[in-house]
Amino acid sequence: MVGPDKDGSLQKVIDKAKELNISDSVKFTGKLSKKEWLRLSEQYDIFINTTDFDNHPVSVIEAMALGLPVVSTNVGGLPFLIEDRIDGILVPPGNAVKFAEEIENLMSDSELVRKITLNARKKIEEFDWLTIKNNWFKILDAIVTDKSKRNN
Repeated sequence: MVGPDKDGSLQKVIDKAKELNISDSVKFTGKLSKKEWLRLSEQYDIFINTTDFDNHPVSVIEAMALGLPVVSTNVGGLPFLIEDRIDGILVPPGNAVKFAEEIENLMSDSELVRKITLNARKKIEEFDWLTIKNNWFKILDAIVTDKSKRNN
């Protein structure tokens, strides 16, 4: 589990892992530097995002860019970022059984993983600063052109 403890729930999760006798199987890293996160991501095959609310999580965008298939809760802005079964998998919040099923599906369906990761990478390339910057220039040029036409 990667990320800072923003809401104080980390200790509860650690305690639950101990209670379930799986604490040796779960790695709790806390917040990582970009370099540490990149290095760690190479050791894993799937990124899961179990949040109950989020609008545009950078961690999900980074995972998509790194080629990890993403399984996430269908909350907040996530359905605007992830198209279910096209460039990620969305599950209802609070449904651990569905989460596990979807992870198992990815583990047994290499074609789905290939499709999702390729589509996700294409989508995330549109978030590159050079692409965004050029889109901003087009918008600003259109505004200036429109304003100029109205003043003439």
